[in-house]
Order: sequence, then structure tokens, then C-alpha cells
Amino acid sequence: MTTWTAVPAPDAGAGAECARRREQLPPGALGTLGPVLDRMAAARADGAGRLAPERSVLVVFAADHGIAWAGVSAYRPAQTARRIAHLAAGIGPIAALAADAGVVVRTVDVAVDADLSETAVDRAHRVRASCGRIDMQDALSSEELDQCLAAGAAMADAEVDGGADVLIGAVCGVGVSTPAAALVSAVTGMEPVDATTRGSGIDDAAWIAKCEAVRDARFRARVAAGDAAALLRIAGGPDLAALTGFIAQAAVRRTPVLVDDVPSLLCGVLANRLAPGADGYLIAADAGPERTAARLLRLLGLESLSERRIGLGSGAGALLAVPAIRAAARVVDTAGPPAERTGNAIDAWDPDLL
Repeated sequence: MTTWTAVPAPDAGAGAECARRREQLPPGALGTLGPVLDRMAAARADGAGRLAPERSVLVVFAADHGIAWAGVSAYRPAQTARRIAHLAAGIGPIAALAADAGVVVRTVDVAVDADLSETAVDRAHRVRASCGRIDMQDALSSEELDQCLAAGAAMADAEVDGGADVLIGAVCGVGVSTPAAALVSAVTGMEPVDATTRGSGIDDAAWIAKCEAVRDARFRARVAAGDAAALLRIAGGPDLAALTGFIAQAAVRRTPVLVDDVPSLLCGVLANRLAPGADGYLIAADAGPERTAARLLRLLGLESLSERRIGLGSGAGALLAVPAIRAAARVVDTAGPPAERTGNAIDAWDPDLL
């Protein structure tokens, strides 16, 4: 079973130094971006050096899910292969957002039910084709789960070794919101019907089928008793397992990871169970449109940087946040001495109370 070395604690002193540097700006000048910069500085253990990230990388893990054939999605399962191949080729909305944000994109096939050998998708970490239908069988075997976790960890190591100082983790797979809902129910205690959302935009009949699948998968996963690895094996999937390993290893390597939707927030929760302390390296760029995101944010002790409620998936919300984070960091990097203030000045106040 893949194990992780101890996650180093974020450097509180580096975070405080970053906050001190921000005092050169007017109070509240950077809004919610300010604490994000402090968190990034603490993660990197460097609050005095250059804050602006130099290399941001989006890693998308693609997999098909057996449950997608149960009519729980607005899209046909074959769309997984099409989406990840297009992204690898620089085609589509995620590729456009990444190009605008100056973010490098990596695409990884861990279990796509198609031959992607003629595409630019990385197939070195492929474990299987699709995964088990979680309402009636385990998603993965123990060996396959270990391979998926190791694949995510290897991708984190490769990107950090390649100079990445900010990572974005995401998944691509038709039907992934169904295992995500089952695992959200397991880690939050929400009833399956409350954890089940419309996902890709499904009608009432499909939502009912999805609720039934989530209920049955959640029931099957009861034997996991909260164990992250067992949950991923029974009711998760290859992409979710790989992303969990990716986040855990990024934390070991002191590299912040942007998350922005229910699957990535969920994997952050599971990564923190596998590698305690991993939550200290997460930055919630957005929460996505689904109501369950708020519960996951509370579990992680995070507030989302924005409330755009981006529903594109595959890291879209994080991609939109990268330019803002980079620009705010450059403001601090280039800030001069603070202007002289009068004796009437204060540093903090509650705008709602005047």
C-alpha cells in the first residue's frame, strides 16, 4: 500500500512575514487574495522571497466509471475519451482557460475505456479500462487502488521536480459526480439523497437513478468505517484515487494545490486522512455550483477565494484564479515603502458595522 512520509507543517513564520510585507499596502488592499498569499508563503516556507508563482501546472486525471452506463449523467460515457484527448491537443474551454492563464496542462489516462495511443494523453500510468459499477461491485481492487495512488504521487513529484510552484489537481470522467457523491456522504455523514446533485445537468428520472446508485454505493462502503483508502477502493474510482495521491504527495513536497469543485475538495479531505497535514497545502480557488461543496470546505477549514460557482469542471475555477493570485503576488513583490498616515488611521474595521 502506498504510504507517505510525514507532511511538513506550513511555516507560520513565513506566512507572518508575507503578511508583514502586505502591510506596505493600504489596509485590505488585496481582499481575500491577501491570506492566500500568506498561505502560499507558509507552504513554501519562504515569506521574504519572490511571491509570484513562476510555473503553474494543471494535472487532469481521466477515467471512465462503470456507473456511467446506469444513466446517471447527461453525457454518454464515450465523452470522457473525447474530452481528455481534446484537452491534450489544446482544444476546448479548459485548454483556452489554461492558455490565457499561462498554466501548463498535463493529461493522464488512468482508466479511460478507449484507445488513446494516437493522442497526446499520458498513458504511462494507465491502470485499467473503466472501473467497477459502484452500486454493485468495488470500483478497484487493492492492487489497482495502490497503482492509482502511486500514479498521482508520481505526477506530483514529476511536476515539482520540473519546477512547478503551484499545482492544480482535477479529474475528467463522465459520471464522476456519482462516486464523488457517495464518498461525500461517507465523509460528511450527509444522507445519500442530500449528497446527490444534478451533476452534469440531469432530469428527475436520471437524478432518481443517481440517488439509488449513491445510496447503494454508500451502503456497500459502510465497512470502510471512514478509512480513505477503503472508501476509494469500494465506492470511488481511478481518477479520484490518483488525484488523492497527487494532493498528498504535493503536500509532502511543500507545494500548494488549488482545488475548485466537489471532486477536488473531496480528494483533499481524503488526502488529509492518508497524509495528515495535507490540508495545510490546499487553496480553495472556487467551490463550484454544487451545494455539497460547503460541507467539504468546512471539513477542510477553508474559505473559497471566489464565489463564481464555475461548473465547467477539470480545474476551470482554479485556472480563472491563477492570474489574480499571480497579479496580487506581484503587487506585494513590487510594493514600496508605505505612505505616511495620519493619527486617524486604523488597520481593520467591520464594513458591515461601519
